[in-house]
Amino acid sequence: MPRVERLFQYQEIARELRQEILRGDFRHDGRLPSERSLGERFQVQRNTVRQALALLESEGQISTEGKRGSFIRIPPVTVVKNAFLISLPGESSPDLVRLSEGFNQTADRAGIAVRKLDTHPEEGHPFDHVPDAERLSPDTGGVVLWPQNPTKDEKLIRLNAAVPLVLVDRRVLGVSADSVRFDDVAGGQMVTNHLLEQGHRRIAFLTDDVFAETVHHRWQGYATAMEEADVPVEPTHSHFFHGLHEPFFSTAIRLLLSQGKKSPTAIVCSNDIVAFTLLRFLRDEGIRVPDDVAVTGYGNTMPNYTEAMALTSVDQAFFELGRAAAGILLDRIGQSTPERLKETRNITIPVKLVVRKSSVSGPGTPLRSGGEGQG
Repeated sequence: MPRVERLFQYQEIARELRQEILRGDFRHDGRLPSERSLGERFQVQRNTVRQALALLESEGQISTEGKRGSFIRIPPVTVVKNAFLISLPGESSPDLVRLSEGFNQTADRAGIAVRKLDTHPEEGHPFDHVPDAERLSPDTGGVVLWPQNPTKDEKLIRLNAAVPLVLVDRRVLGVSADSVRFDDVAGGQMVTNHLLEQGHRRIAFLTDDVFAETVHHRWQGYATAMEEADVPVEPTHSHFFHGLHEPFFSTAIRLLLSQGKKSPTAIVCSNDIVAFTLLRFLRDEGIRVPDDVAVTGYGNTMPNYTEAMALTSVDQAFFELGRAAAGILLDRIGQSTPERLKETRNITIPVKLVVRKSSVSGPGTPLRSGGEGQG
């Protein structure tokens, strides 16, 4: 999604080390500097360095060998069609880590090497970076791609014609390729039904990613639940942003909640980041959650933080998403192009609702500055 987020220190360190690995700065013996040296270089504590190294190890960039230190992971000698390219946004998140772990585990067991490519567009460019079909390494047996920003469909069509392509989390309009997605229609419906069961009738929908197929499906689930309950969907209660930008976000939410008896009593957020942003805004405005407004997220992205914020969310099994994507590529790797393109495979992963205090009515509990609800 096109969000502007501040990276944690360990993510910034991992990103810089990742770039140095790609430049070949550690080719002499493949050994990275010690944790102590890295701590002094970046002026952080050793635990922060360890988090950065753990992130690189989870991505398959390095391996840690106890007291010997951390080394660049040298890929095995490859032959034709025994490598997969996983093309994901550059900044790591818990979702991306779990997806990569599931994908890497399945590929490793099959003896397939995995390479990673950053799809996130450069600043000022609107489209995701898509691998050029003509420039793929000859040993590439397939590509997994998570299209998070608008993507040029002609490049994806050429890529899918060259090698097996699996789109994860969402599809791209006009591109007929294999895909692994979550059942987001069911997810949007179950979270809205939960709010309806709590007695809410004026339920809003809020997103920061208007172009995403996943958002369309979650909204479809939301609208279906409202329709089946004979509750009208108020057009002014749906806000579709492209990113969360101030002062537009705060102004829009103030207007949304200033309609008196027509104001929504609950807000379905299309993802947890939107919900976290909304919860902080409501806290600063002195609006009680859930007594004044109930809030739900989607993704259960960071369970510990989500728990601390008491946010009801929809859990997505990204590890299983990664495993399923690798499984499709393994099935496709031996097929001819005409056979492969004859029929697409689309796998849907189920989701589940995780109910917390942000959507369950009780004694008035304004959010504390730390983000937790007071008991």
